[in-house]
Amino acid sequence: MKILLLGLGRFGAEIARRLLSYGHSLIIVESDPSVVEKFLKTAKGDFKICVGDATSLLLWEYLPLEEVDLVVSSLRNAEFNKTVCEIVRGIFKLYDLPVLVLAFDRSEERFFANYNCKVLYLPEVAASFVEGYTLRNIVKPIGIGLGKNEILEVTVSPKSPYTRVPIVPHRLRHWNIALVYRGEQIILPRRRFFLRPGDRVILVGNDPRVVLEVAKAMALGEPQFPLSFGENLLVALKRRELHYLKEHYYLWKHTRVKSVVLFTDCRDKERVRKVVDDERFLSALQLEDWRGYDAVLDREVQTNHSAGLISAPHRRRFLFWSNFDLKRLFLQETPFLVPRLSFPYLRVLVSLNNENPAGMVEQVFEVFQLFRVERLTFVHVGLPEVLMPARQKKALAKALSLVEEYAKLYDAKDRVKVLLPEGNPKKVTLRMLGDYDLLVVGFERKKVGLLEPYTPYLLTKSSPKSVLGIPTERGTEVET
Repeated sequence: MKILLLGLGRFGAEIARRLLSYGHSLIIVESDPSVVEKFLKTAKGDFKICVGDATSLLLWEYLPLEEVDLVVSSLRNAEFNKTVCEIVRGIFKLYDLPVLVLAFDRSEERFFANYNCKVLYLPEVAASFVEGYTLRNIVKPIGIGLGKNEILEVTVSPKSPYTRVPIVPHRLRHWNIALVYRGEQIILPRRRFFLRPGDRVILVGNDPRVVLEVAKAMALGEPQFPLSFGENLLVALKRRELHYLKEHYYLWKHTRVKSVVLFTDCRDKERVRKVVDDERFLSALQLEDWRGYDAVLDREVQTNHSAGLISAPHRRRFLFWSNFDLKRLFLQETPFLVPRLSFPYLRVLVSLNNENPAGMVEQVFEVFQLFRVERLTFVHVGLPEVLMPARQKKALAKALSLVEEYAKLYDAKDRVKVLLPEGNPKKVTLRMLGDYDLLVVGFERKKVGLLEPYTPYLLTKSSPKSVLGIPTERGTEVET
């Protein structure tokens, strides 16, 4: 590639040496003869130097622009860089010639954008490297994408939960793994695979906040629920229901929820203070106008507020009517909490009666760590194994294998149990709930009908204890 490099200052000289070492051909413009002389003493490679003013139109007339593949301007003065862009685009009409500008601030950002020039902000490059050190083994790539953490490189920690359990790419939401570097080997993950400590992973995603939190979980080995879905808790409560905030406060304290977005007809935080008197929580609490309980189910609202968890109370008003239609919870893909004030969650019962129970195990064990659960029980209620359909048997076996792996990973075999009773899933599970504080159900996005009983919905509706719903991938994706 033939490159026109403008300026041989500190950055320009180092860029020139690096490009020459890769075999590129350079045309260099520098106005200071002493700088040129110093560069000539150490430079090696295919290059020509023109001593002159890079903003002079006369000088540009003598440059072989038809041979140039890229223009790099490392001039310190923003006005000089602007002049270069005007010459290339406005005077010579070279609209397809890439122009890269090294800048020290964003004062002329709009100007460079109008001239279709790529700008690399040097202070931000330095800040990104420093940020990588503070985040421990997380690196923000420079000059790729938007530069907003939507692409990150992370080195996997031996403590990371991702090192001993399989990762299934089609199950991931808002983020994915683009590449894995394992020594000299480059892995393009397409199906179920395992990460190893020391792997360098390129993470990508459509929500930069989620990507960053997943990177932290890989690099630091810390549970991040619900940040793989989003960073905020969305809650809908009427004024007379503010007492439920005690449970949401408990969630905020023990999970990685950043802020609580409360849709309510109460506009006074002093009234909230009577329920939860914690300044940090009140600072993290965002009051929104009342829009009905279904506000937390609105996909646009969830996206705008980066919903990682949604919640609304469920109370019977009349014989068949309630304040909130629980069926709509199963039409979306964000984790939900139906609060029934049964916290703290020291004893947790997990129902494996869903299409793909393996799809929720990872999140359950994150909850297990965050709430410091004393007893975690997985239960599957159904037919005897010999009568169980082959597909269901395979899905259950996969889930139980994951449970065993995670229990080993967290050294919690004495606190984790698996029960496989026979009978009616709803009746047997509800009978067991008396000894537990929280019920966890897995669900896939589907319409719940009267003629097709759906166990996760029936349990959520009838449970006397709080219910946490965790989305799984579609059941059709269980087979590999």
